[in-house]
Amino acid sequence: MNTEEQRYGRNKETLINNAYISSGEFRKKFDNISNSKKLNKILYKLAKKMLNHRSGTKYEDMYWLDLDTLDIIAKEVDGIIEQEIVYSDSTKRAIERYSNLVTIHTHPNSYPPSISDLNSNFNHSYVLGIVVCHNGKVFIYSANEQINENYYKLVVEGYLKQGYNENDSQMMALFELQKNFDILFKEV
Repeated sequence: MNTEEQRYGRNKETLINNAYISSGEFRKKFDNISNSKKLNKILYKLAKKMLNHRSGTKYEDMYWLDLDTLDIIAKEVDGIIEQEIVYSDSTKRAIERYSNLVTIHTHPNSYPPSISDLNSNFNHSYVLGIVVCHNGKVFIYSANEQINENYYKLVVEGYLKQGYNENDSQMMALFELQKNFDILFKEV
C-alpha cells in the first residue's frame, strides 16, 4: 500500500459496497451454508463485521467457530501483512484443541479461495472454510487432500496465457482441480 493510501486510510479497489453488504440479497447467501439457522446467522454477522473492519484495506480478518458449541474459539483481526492471515500462537493452541471447526475469512482482492486456503483447510482438518470477498461474493470450500501449489500455479498460468484475467483463471483452475482432487469449492 503506498504512503498516500495509508495516510488517507482507504484503498479504493477494496472498499465494500455498504448498501449491498447490508442488503437482504447478501444476507440470503448465508441461509444455506449449513442446516443450522443459528450458525448461518453468526456467519452472516461475522462477515459483515469483517468486511466493515477491513473495507478499503488489503488486510484480512479470520474467525474460527466450534461447530459443537457455535462459539468463536479464535480470531485474527489485527494482521499487518497484506492479503495473508498469520496464525498467532494463541490461535494455534486454540485450534489444536478442537476437531469440528469452520473458518471464515475475508479476501480484499475478491478472489476465490486460494490454494493456501484449501491446503490449510486440509492440514487443520477444518470441516468447512468460507471466504467473504470485498465485492460481496461468498465462497465455501473444503479439502480432503493436499494439492501441490506449483501444480495449481501452472493451471492458473495456463488460463492466463489463454487471455483470461486473474480472477477467472483462478476460478477455472479451481473447477478443474475439483474434477481431479477431493476438494469442494462453490460460490454461494
